[in-house]
Amino acid sequence: MVLGPLIRKEIESAIKGWCPNVTLLKKGESRLQKIWKFKSGSDFIYGYLVGQMEGYIAGIIVGRHGKIPDSEESKEIRKMVEVLAKEIRQVMSAYEKKDKTV
Repeated sequence: MVLGPLIRKEIESAIKGWCPNVTLLKKGESRLQKIWKFKSGSDFIYGYLVGQMEGYIAGIIVGRHGKIPDSEESKEIRKMVEVLAKEIRQVMSAYEKKDKTV
C-alpha cells in the first residue's frame, strides 16, 4: 500500500503540530546533554524530533491499516518529514538567537 491521498493529508496535518516541540526540547537541552552526552544540541534535538515524527506516522498507519509500513511507505514517510526540515531548523535557529540575546 503506497500512502493514499487521505492518509497523506491526515499525516501532514498531524506532523504540522510538531515544530513547537522544538522549543520545549531546547528548553530542556542542558538536562538532555547530561543524560545523552551529545556535542551539538541542535543536531541531537533535530534527530530526536525527526525520529519521533517518523515513529508517530508509522503508528498512525498501524492504527488505521493494521500493518507496519513497508519499505516504499517508509521512504514516503521520510520524504514527508524531510519537507519540514527547513521549518524545524528555522524554529531552532530563532530559538538559539533569542537564547543568546538573553
